[in-house]
Amino acid sequence: MFRPSLLPNHLRHAACLALAAAALTTCRESKTAVASAEVVAKPPGEEAPVQPGKPAAIPVTVDAVKGMTRGGKPYFVKGAGGSGNLEQLAARGANSTRTWTTGGLKQILDQAESLGLTVSAGIWLESECSWFSYANPEHCAKQAARVREEVLRYRDHPALLAWGVGNEIEGDGTNIPLWQQLDRLAKLVKELDPAHPTYTAVAGANEAKVKGLMDHVPHLDFLGVNTYGGVMGLRKHLENVGWKRPWMLTEWGPRGFWESPKAKSGAPIEQTSSDKAAMIRKAYETVISNDGGCLGSYVFLWGWKFEASATWFGLITHEGDTTNAADTLQELWSGKKPANRVPDIQPVLGVPPTALAPNSPFEATVQATDPEGDPLAFHWAVLPEPKSHDGHKAPPMPKAITGTIAEPSGDRVAVKAPAKPGIYRLHVWVKDGKGHAATANMPFEVK
Repeated sequence: MFRPSLLPNHLRHAACLALAAAALTTCRESKTAVASAEVVAKPPGEEAPVQPGKPAAIPVTVDAVKGMTRGGKPYFVKGAGGSGNLEQLAARGANSTRTWTTGGLKQILDQAESLGLTVSAGIWLESECSWFSYANPEHCAKQAARVREEVLRYRDHPALLAWGVGNEIEGDGTNIPLWQQLDRLAKLVKELDPAHPTYTAVAGANEAKVKGLMDHVPHLDFLGVNTYGGVMGLRKHLENVGWKRPWMLTEWGPRGFWESPKAKSGAPIEQTSSDKAAMIRKAYETVISNDGGCLGSYVFLWGWKFEASATWFGLITHEGDTTNAADTLQELWSGKKPANRVPDIQPVLGVPPTALAPNSPFEATVQATDPEGDPLAFHWAVLPEPKSHDGHKAPPMPKAITGTIAEPSGDRVAVKAPAKPGIYRLHVWVKDGKGHAATANMPFEVK
């Protein structure tokens, strides 16, 4: 799910360089030939020794029964993916953040340490494609050399919590050479840095993927699972397929656009920010607990990105306002409700379900209330639907279509359909003036 667009601006360039070095690919071709590539690791103390007076790594252990310890003390991960707004993340009661690459990692580690946060550092690995094959020993050797360099560079930082060796590289779970290389890399990382556990993050945890890890990747310390709509059944599923090692929810949150109900136009229907918060609460209270091998979680996304819509995953809006899920997570992480909370919002009503003629009018409404009775401001906009919902190609915030919203609008808005045929989304941000915004939207079609 990660792309450089979700990083803060000052780290985006570094991340792009790291991804280029890692030969990032989104190809989906699959190969099943078996090959081996030798990975040679020197003893941990042989390279990049800790200098006198330099802060040392804090050792982390994981166990399916005892859970995670850091510095000998129990440590349950209460975290979020995305390294922007770390001050707010810490203030909300989180204790950790997750990255997908080592781009800008030194700055992230230093800031995290100053805020009392830890970092699960991602090592980006290539997906199988036409120009990178896990059945090619030369490709694997070059990859291992890069992984070695990244681990040696950051292994001694006291804010480091764990190494994420790859994110969603596994395809359908049947590529045995990929699993074998992943195991060699996990073994390499452990030899270079025995103080920090290793994991890989898979997209969902279907039986083929879990069995592949069980059969071919013994050197991973725990499993990371990225799942959204399927989160409620995860714990039971891992038990049923026989996973015995610890596990963690490394990405989770609202229902994904790929698993959401569709409008007649085919556009996915997004939950309101209040509905997302309710889903997050239920998942956390049901699935994410310090037992049964669960080590904690990283919700997605602490920050903002445009993926499927302007509001789908980010817990923070494009203007920097926090949404309902941030309040819910604060309560779950810290046990304390915020002093001032985000407004509650209902779905947008009145958007025609069938296609509209260009420039035709309609009226829409939304209901919203503020827990503290703060006055609310309603900000409406019509945005074009992206041509692709692929998170690899997350665009910047699109410009609102001018001439479509009658002002002032309040909780009821007169809309004129755009002149150009296409799929659009009527958005509303309901703000309380205290840095909070509730969000809702509904797609519609013009043809």
